[in-house]
Amino acid sequence: MGDFNVSRFPQDQLHGPPRVSRAMSEFNECLNAIEVDDIRSVGRFFTWSNKREGNAAVNKKLDRVLGNWGWHKVFNHSYAHFHNPGVSDHSPVSVALSVPWCSGSKPFKFLNYWVSDDRFLGLVKRVWGQRLAGNPLEVSINKLRILKRELKSTFKKHDPNPRKEAIRAEIEDIQSRLLSNPSDLGFLRQEKLLISNLGKVKDEEESFLKHKSRITWLKLGDSNSKFFHRSVASLHHRNHG
Repeated sequence: MGDFNVSRFPQDQLHGPPRVSRAMSEFNECLNAIEVDDIRSVGRFFTWSNKREGNAAVNKKLDRVLGNWGWHKVFNHSYAHFHNPGVSDHSPVSVALSVPWCSGSKPFKFLNYWVSDDRFLGLVKRVWGQRLAGNPLEVSINKLRILKRELKSTFKKHDPNPRKEAIRAEIEDIQSRLLSNPSDLGFLRQEKLLISNLGKVKDEEESFLKHKSRITWLKLGDSNSKFFHRSVASLHHRNHG
């Protein structure tokens, strides 16, 4: 699974030459030799774009999820989902195996950035001001339980920077439009502007992710923060590719 940096067939490239190159032949020979093939897929067909405009625009299927006979036997209902690329030049891919396994409720984790939210103090005052029956210890325990539930409900989908999700939704919309018209100059320029705007909210998003993660991020570009750094890589590729 991943970016193989070569297509398998001529139709894997938009407006590409109608022939099989030497690299494509060697790639297919390799896949045949190790007896693997593409598993079923949904979503975007072209998984890579150079993010350029007009005649310089290139769209290819470079990313694949491959399986052998053993895979198809065990995971015969599996499929790959190629998502919109976001700010990257490649489409991220997820693999659905079967019914998701659930390990039960996630443990409660208090995130420090909540205290800077305008709703936090009022929520705590409201919960702690309730009159509950029981001795002082029982009352405190029950109030903590209620507070935990209220915090989880209030901040379940909350992002410290509301603009982030709005910008990402706009990027998703533009890229869906580009799916049917990948050379549209207006859409390409709007995509570039949105990616630039996303970069401006990097610091606040990064603070949120550091608190949300189970470890302290010491370097940029790890795990959840990759969404922003794929933006930098994408723009660099576009300007220097």
